[in-house]
Amino acid sequence: MIFFVSGRLDIFAEKNIMEHEKSLLSISHDHFHIMMVAQIIKKDSAAANGFLKNLDEKVKYAVHFFDQELANHFYLEEHIFQPLTKGISEEIDELLEKMKAEHKNIELLVRSLKNKTDLENKLNLISSALENHIQLEERILFPKIKESLSEEELEALAAKLNDKGYENIYKN
Repeated sequence: MIFFVSGRLDIFAEKNIMEHEKSLLSISHDHFHIMMVAQIIKKDSAAANGFLKNLDEKVKYAVHFFDQELANHFYLEEHIFQPLTKGISEEIDELLEKMKAEHKNIELLVRSLKNKTDLENKLNLISSALENHIQLEERILFPKIKESLSEEELEALAAKLNDKGYENIYKN
């Protein structure tokens, strides 16, 4: 299910996604879906109107999304994408470590929903953490990778990502 969400999705202007070419396009598509979820779970989100009727539904949706989709996305980034891009440069390696730390932080935030206290604030923290994380990858990490690799190396990265099974996990 796709929702049109206005606001912070400006990092996904078609031009920006297409600039990643084949090498990072699947990951960018995943990020678009994740960013939409981040918008839906926010307090007073217009995107959730008619979809999630109350706070409890937002919490269930956030936990389900993490368990069924986001955890898999993080696994693919850490176990397929990161090993293929590690060693390009020290700066990229530092960004990859930051990416991994943010994954852990987001997981902890989602797990904190189980204690049923301060849920609205926690959902807003998760939403912000997801937005900041996607911006790190889309605006900083991916451009650094693109500027560090030749066209041939980017094509090889795309082929390796596909060979290892990284494809868009949010099929329509």
